Amino acid sequence: MKEIIQTLRISMTTLLIVAVAFFTLEPAVSNAIEDQFTVTQVVTAEISFLTPSSDIVMSPQLAGITGGTSNGSTYVRVLTNNALGYSMTLTSSSSLGMIGNTQGGNIPAYTPATGIVPDFSFSVPVNRAEFGYTVEASTTPDLAQAFLDNGTTTCDTGSADTVDACWVNASTSARTIINRTTETAASGATTTIKFRVTINSNPSPAVPQDTYVATTTLTATTN
Repeated sequence: MKEIIQTLRISMTTLLIVAVAFFTLEPAVSNAIEDQFTVTQVVTAEISFLTPSSDIVMSPQLAGITGGTSNGSTYVRVLTNNALGYSMTLTSSSSLGMIGNTQGGNIPAYTPATGIVPDFSFSVPVNRAEFGYTVEASTTPDLAQAFLDNGTTTCDTGSADTVDACWVNASTSARTIINRTTETAASGATTTIKFRVTINSNPSPAVPQDTYVATTTLTATTN
């Protein structure tokens, strides 16, 4: 009998310990807790010339007295991840046009009919020689407004990008030629710059025999 009572006491004590342990640990077992945090990575804007411009040799060669017209072009591809896009300017090393290497002469810069607004057609007065450029873009809205046209006769108005239209002079004052408002695709955005020289017969001032050069700088900047 004593053994039975002793066994019951041990069993009751064990059950009591288990019960106390359960009620003590149960809140930690049955209740959940959370701990949240964020991971942040800043990605900065970059811009590069995916394809840089190449030097141009105007073609054909021109006679200094009887004259003629020559053309040349280059292009660049700009890559940027900037959400606001980029702007690009063109600047010449001289506002006088193309400068002769040895004789000190020059092919004068183009003179638009209305000052700084590009001419729809490249038009050089009789007995004059002039050098100018125009710009075209793979995405028409990227062009600065000055190089957009109404599709017929007038630049700096409308939304067309007529081929070989809107000619202006290169100068030492930076002119915005591209103003894109979004990032580019992975293949970049292409801008083509076309140059033209016209020497009308018996130009005044005279254009001496020489090699004439215009050094041009393109600067692309994120918006």
